[in-house]
Amino acid sequence: PPGGGGDTIFALSSAPGRCGVAVIRASGPGSRGALQSLTGTPKVPPPRLLALRRIRDPDTAETLDRGLVVWFPGPRSFTGEDCAELHVHGGPAVVSGVLRALGRLPGLRPAEPGEFTRRAFRHGKLDLTAAEGLRDLIGAETEAQRRQALRQMEGDLGRLYQRWSRTLTQALAHLEAYIDFGEGEEVEDEVLAQGEVPLAPRRARGPGRLPSPGNGAARGCVPAVDGAVRALEQEIRGHLRDGRRGELLRAGVRAVIAGPPNVGKSSLLNLLCRRPAAIVSPAAGTTRDVLEVSLDIGGFPLVLSDTAGLRQATDPVEREGVTRARDRLCHADLVLAVLDATAVPPTPPGLAAALAALDPPAGTPCVLVLNKADLLGGRGGSLRAACARGPHEPPATLLSCQTGEGLESLLELLTRQLAQLCGDPLLGSPSLTRSRHGRHLGACAAALARFGRGDGGDLAVAAEQLRLARRELGRITGHVGAEEVLDIIFRDFCVGK
Repeated sequence: PPGGGGDTIFALSSAPGRCGVAVIRASGPGSRGALQSLTGTPKVPPPRLLALRRIRDPDTAETLDRGLVVWFPGPRSFTGEDCAELHVHGGPAVVSGVLRALGRLPGLRPAEPGEFTRRAFRHGKLDLTAAEGLRDLIGAETEAQRRQALRQMEGDLGRLYQRWSRTLTQALAHLEAYIDFGEGEEVEDEVLAQGEVPLAPRRARGPGRLPSPGNGAARGCVPAVDGAVRALEQEIRGHLRDGRRGELLRAGVRAVIAGPPNVGKSSLLNLLCRRPAAIVSPAAGTTRDVLEVSLDIGGFPLVLSDTAGLRQATDPVEREGVTRARDRLCHADLVLAVLDATAVPPTPPGLAAALAALDPPAGTPCVLVLNKADLLGGRGGSLRAACARGPHEPPATLLSCQTGEGLESLLELLTRQLAQLCGDPLLGSPSLTRSRHGRHLGACAAALARFGRGDGGDLAVAAEQLRLARRELGRITGHVGAEEVLDIIFRDFCVGK
């Protein structure tokens, strides 16, 4: 079965299509024999050194190409198994010929999507968070995404969770030692307290119970263990309160262009993506459906949606478009509120009232874009002064989609907003990047909150909460987890990785 590791798999590991060099990888016990068969010699190159070889069809001895080959004996390989790579010319005929030749060798089969990475996970070369980081690195489209994915692939997130798991393991070990040996066994407190979590002096009590049953927690018996658990709970909850920075950076900040009809929303979309992606017409209500494009703004990913003009529509199709626009607004991470610069009062209260009329979602960051600045004439100065108001107001800028004036200012505003939403992926503690991380960490924190609070302070119940918390952490890194979870994670990888 996929990921089993008993057979040898092969696939094109570079991008498909015509290219200068294509990389074909084989992994498993038969990879050495495959390399020998295709090069026509029993001698393989020295490990991890490229060698120029004539690559032949084993059945006909016909030369398929001249290319570079490299041999990676396990466990010092990406998958932890014996691996071989063929670096051939990237023409479709060459690649298909080499793949057909590999497919005719006994014991070899084409790899499933993500199977190389799955084998690396099986052999302990990386944990699930690193595997997810690798997938994100392959799919990264912006600099910030690349930095975050590379940091996760190199193990920063996994090491953080493993440190938390070690803290729980140590606390659990001391608590269980206290339960097992604290009653009637002459075990020195110094021995029990090896490590960073010392135990309090023992007192006379019933087996497995707290010395002070009324306190309802394990802290009366093992105060330092309880302190370590409480500190860990707070650290995990702080990690969860990151404003979804990692998720927003990985998937892209969802921004919605909203405003009344005929204020230039579609023109703004076209200006930002530098192509006529949306139909622009002087007639109000042209946009009926939601149009979505992905952009790179200052190195941050932005998923921008153009929506129907917000008004009381009578046409049923336009009314449906307005409904969809309102729905997108409710789920937006950022709102680009577009207004006609010639139709708003040039005062801060007037701009605030015009923005409030759009009814943007409370708490959602907003950028106010005053379009049609080229039509202002002498009113431009007062409106610019109104835009330069206090930090408590949403940032605003003047723009002309017709001439492009003000575009640089808008891009600077957007970059600052995206930087606030996504943060710097290289600074501070690594951010969680997936909702499954948040689910398991939430369950872990809940178990820690219940620590020692059940059954009148029973230490066995307290220990079980630590086991549950540690199990949730293990599910993030893959040290504990069901097979179907692995299937979900690895099925989205590309073939050859």
